[in-house]
Amino acid sequence: MTEINGELAKPVSTKERIKELDIVRGFALFGVLLVNMVMFNSTLYATAYGKIASYLPLSNPLELDLLSNRIAAMLIQVFAEGKFYTIFSFLFGLGFYIFIERAEAKTNSPKKLFLRRSIILFLFGVLHFVFVWYGDILHTYGLVAFILILFKNSKVKTVRNWIIILLTFSLLMIAGFVILNDFIELSNSGIFQETNLSMQLMAEESIEIYTNGSYGEIVGYRVTKELPIILANLIGIAPKILGMFLIGLYVGKRKIHASLQEHKAIIGKSWKITGVVGWLSTIAYVLIQLNIIKLNPVVNNGVIHLFKEMATIFLSLFYMTSLVLLYQKVNFRKYLQPLSYMGQMALTNYLIQCILCSLIFYGYGIGLAQRISITSIILLTLSIYFGQMLFSKAWLKKFQYGPFEWLWRYLTYKGSI
Repeated sequence: MTEINGELAKPVSTKERIKELDIVRGFALFGVLLVNMVMFNSTLYATAYGKIASYLPLSNPLELDLLSNRIAAMLIQVFAEGKFYTIFSFLFGLGFYIFIERAEAKTNSPKKLFLRRSIILFLFGVLHFVFVWYGDILHTYGLVAFILILFKNSKVKTVRNWIIILLTFSLLMIAGFVILNDFIELSNSGIFQETNLSMQLMAEESIEIYTNGSYGEIVGYRVTKELPIILANLIGIAPKILGMFLIGLYVGKRKIHASLQEHKAIIGKSWKITGVVGWLSTIAYVLIQLNIIKLNPVVNNGVIHLFKEMATIFLSLFYMTSLVLLYQKVNFRKYLQPLSYMGQMALTNYLIQCILCSLIFYGYGIGLAQRISITSIILLTLSIYFGQMLFSKAWLKKFQYGPFEWLWRYLTYKGSI
């Protein structure tokens, strides 16, 4: 590694950490676990089919059997679905800026260091996908990071313009695809009946394999049957993730994170704007979803997805600004502090969550997929999360990093930690 002023580039120390960011990470991990457990309770093909409420409860909450399940699914859809990986996307972009800024002070090859870090994250994601779960997000972050690096020296105005372009494109692309799909389905009902039957059979096959298959069978199925869909989904999700990366980079370039108290006014203004837009978008799609507002069948689902994605982006920013503003109030700090333990070990806790869920839901473990209610999932989420919080606090009393954080840093800095 290149040496400057006799000092090797090294990872951020505990004293250099920004407490508010760890709290946001810890908070986001709860939402990630909650939504991921709903996904673990189904399968990729069952979710894609989506014609049966139990396969895709967050899209069909009012079609579930019990009132408690309908209420639980609706709450998760409105307050959690999509919001928390979006928060992590923002944090990744801000983390990129902080990483590069600190690396530039200690090495003349910060880009090379970041790219190595991204490659390692991508490899973590690939291993996670193959051996644990199809819903991995790490490989996507690792890949999109190769585009993010191109914005390293961009001006603030340029970054802002690309945020608008990418997120607008993402919203229109998702809504447009849904509208096109519904238009074709309504125009060619015979062809779609055959497609739906095929999808239903694949959904049933996937549930059978995941609930009753051996570990080798499930891994083989994931690599041969689910990998193509995951690769195709990258096209749809990459613009949104890059857009959120750039919001984080934008905040970094404006130095907002470096002095949150001084920027309290702009954070408060952002809180108001994102809250208003986010909740109005939420109300709009819920009213359409409940058929209180009726639209043309061709555009109905597309408009729902448009407002849902808009709500996801703005509410994720609303959640973050809410936590930052609350932490500025001394009376709230003691309540938010435990979240920082989770956030400081975010990678480790995320991977442990997924491993635990695979053992709970899949056939080589307990095999509860499609056999547990949404309300039970909420209770299980709370149990796992608070268990991890206690584990994280105890671990950090003895070690500076979580085990996977340590490994990521060790590989990034070639052992100089």
